[in-house]
Amino acid sequence: PVIDPAWANPNGVPIEAILFGGRRNSLVPLVTEAFTWPQGVFMGSIISSELTAAAEGTVGSVRRDPFAMLPFCGYNMGDYFGHWARFRQKLGYNSPKIFYVNW
Repeated sequence: PVIDPAWANPNGVPIEAILFGGRRNSLVPLVTEAFTWPQGVFMGSIISSELTAAAEGTVGSVRRDPFAMLPFCGYNMGDYFGHWARFRQKLGYNSPKIFYVNW
């Protein structure tokens, strides 16, 4: 396994990247880096995935799933979007890069 040597540091470890991803057979590049934090939040909010045999529904149909979190988000998704939009203000200049991944 890969783990940061300082994983038990009570101050935490730096986060260099945030990955949001879906799974599409075509149209979406394998990896896309956001140029800005707002663009990264937007990219996370528009994630969609094609259903596979492992998912409920018609194989190949597209499911919209903002931040790939709909099954796990226990509160209003508008509030969740706002959280991500405001989060960078707390992080400052050294905020992690955001990537949209397709796999």
